[in-house]
Amino acid sequence: MLYQEDQVIATRPKKVIYRDGDTVVKLFSADYSKASVLNEALNQARVEETDLNIPRILEVFKEGEQWAIRSDYIEGKTLQQLMDENPEKKDEYLRQLVELQMLIHTKRAPLLTKLKDKMHRKISDSKFEATV
Repeated sequence: MLYQEDQVIATRPKKVIYRDGDTVVKLFSADYSKASVLNEALNQARVEETDLNIPRILEVFKEGEQWAIRSDYIEGKTLQQLMDENPEKKDEYLRQLVELQMLIHTKRAPLLTKLKDKMHRKISDSKFEATV
């Protein structure tokens, strides 16, 4: 399926996110590894096991030579859109964001890789020296 420009929700390095009816398709560039796409889908599936209101993964598939993840579309506005439309409510939105972050930190997803381990691996794989 070919996606149209008017379906683009967001563009990120190596991926474009499209709205497709009541779903979202995240289409990865052809050089994005299969393992990375599957790992992203697995991590999101692990977080789905909490009761957080997040989009569910519906499928992982190939679109030509590119991998894609289809998930639920959740209607709403981004925090940036809300703050742009209601600058007088920025403090309220930031308070809600902090409350949401605190709620997220109360959830457990035991199979999810710990951020500490992920960052350690990324630093170890980099070309930076261990000490400064």
